[in-house]
Amino acid sequence: MKISVIIPVYNTKAEYLRECLNSLLCRQKFKDYEVIAVNDGSTNGCESVIEEFAGLHNKLVYIKQENSGTSVARNTGLSRARGDYIMFVDGDDFVSNDCLHIVYEAMQRRRTDILFFGYATSYTNREIRRVLDKPVTDLWRKDTLELSVLKGNPALGSVEVGAPWGKLIKHDIIRDNGLRYTEGLIKGQDTVFMLSVFEHCRSFSYLKYLGYHYRISDVSVSHRYNQDIVSIMEKTLGAYGDFVEKYHKPEEFAEAVRQKYYKVMLGEYLELFFLNKKNKAPEREKENDFLKILVSEPYSDIIEKVDPGSMGLYQRVQLKLLKKRNISLLFALKRGEFFLRDLVVKKYV
Repeated sequence: MKISVIIPVYNTKAEYLRECLNSLLCRQKFKDYEVIAVNDGSTNGCESVIEEFAGLHNKLVYIKQENSGTSVARNTGLSRARGDYIMFVDGDDFVSNDCLHIVYEAMQRRRTDILFFGYATSYTNREIRRVLDKPVTDLWRKDTLELSVLKGNPALGSVEVGAPWGKLIKHDIIRDNGLRYTEGLIKGQDTVFMLSVFEHCRSFSYLKYLGYHYRISDVSVSHRYNQDIVSIMEKTLGAYGDFVEKYHKPEEFAEAVRQKYYKVMLGEYLELFFLNKKNKAPEREKENDFLKILVSEPYSDIIEKVDPGSMGLYQRVQLKLLKKRNISLLFALKRGEFFLRDLVVKKYV
C-alpha cells in the first residue's frame, strides 16, 4: 500500500463530504492507496454519504467511533493506516484530479521525508490560488519550518505550515517515533502534531503544484463564542513550551512561544470571549476579568519584555494601551479591527 488518506468526519455537510470523497475515489488514476474515513460520532446524517461510497469503492475504509474529537479521529486513522505515506484531508475539503499520482511521483523523485504542495482557498464564489511559484530553497529546513509554525514567516505566507493537509508524509516518521495527536487539546492540535513531525524529519521539499482545496464555507466558525478559551489556549501554549523544552530548542524558540502568548491574548481571548457579541456580561466585568489576565504570569512579564521595534503603528498603540492598563480603549480599538476585518472577509463569501 503506497498512500493512506485519513479523513476525520464530524457533522460535515453532506454535499461537501460527497465532493471530498468523490475527488479521492473517482478522480484519481493512482491505484495503490486507501481512504480511511473516521466518523467521529456524527449526528447530522452525513454518515450515509460514507456508507454510500463504501458500498461502491473497496478503497474506502469506514470506521465509526463515539464522538471524541478530531485529534482522536486522526489517531484512529493513523492506527489503521497501512500506506508508506500519509495524507490528511478534512471532510469538507477536496483534492485536485490526479493529486495522489502527482505528489507520489514527486516524492519518489525527491526521496524526501515530507513533501509540501500548494493549495487554494475555496470560497463560495471564488477560489484564491496559494502556491509558491518560486519556492526559496533555504526555507525547507527543520528549524525554519518549526519557527514558522510558532511565529510565522512572510516567505512562507502561501504555505499552511502547521496544517496537516497539503502534505505527503513518510509513514515511518510517524510510526517509528510513536507520533500521535495530543488528546485533550481543543485548539492548535494540528500545529502541535506537525511540530513533532518536523522534528523527526531529515529532509523537506516543496512541490509547485495546486493539489488541495481548503474550503471556507462559514466565516463565523473561527469566531464562535467560547467562554473557556483562556484555559483551552493555555493548554496549547503549554504544549508549545513543552516542545521547546523536550527538544532543547534555542532561546529563539522560547521567545517565539512568549510572543504566541501575547498574540493569543490580543486575538483569541478577545475575539472568542471578551469581545464576542454573545458575551452578555457587563462591560466593566469583562474589562476587570481581562485585566486579571493582564497582570498575571506569564502575561505581565511578556508585556514588559515584548520588543516594539518590529511592530507597526497599530501594534505599538495596542502595546501602549496594555502597559497603561487602559482596557476600555483597547476594547474599543479591537472592536473596530474585528468589524473592518469581517467586512473584508464577507466580500469573498
